[in-house]
Amino acid sequence: MRAAVPFLDPRAGTLAVLRALHPDVTFGTKRLDEWPEGDVPVLPYGGVFADGTFVRQRVTATATVRVVVWAETDAAGYRLADDLHADLLAYEGGPDVGGFGPMTGPLPTTDPDTGRPMTYFTVRARLRPRTD
Repeated sequence: MRAAVPFLDPRAGTLAVLRALHPDVTFGTKRLDEWPEGDVPVLPYGGVFADGTFVRQRVTATATVRVVVWAETDAAGYRLADDLHADLLAYEGGPDVGGFGPMTGPLPTTDPDTGRPMTYFTVRARLRPRTD
């Protein structure tokens, strides 16, 4: 039997990159409306979500990662999302993610649950195998 090759969580890897590049912004894996009342983070807030992992060969995997930015204004949210998108595309790889490729966005819209401005984009994360 061949050795199993599990991969790292694309959300955790992307969060580590974004938090290192933008320590002044709060990032997490919850939607803005999922935070308990009184515990909602200060805006801007960036949510990181995995929309699927794809294994084409046994030892390589990519994941679609969606980043959503909620901000006080449409312009502020778009600007931050555009910066995050550019930073991820320029990232040359590290211990969790081997890099990111373009997919969609940034796309500005209004959050249907909160009515706040939000902008989102998706990238393709090249995942590293887990070593544990």
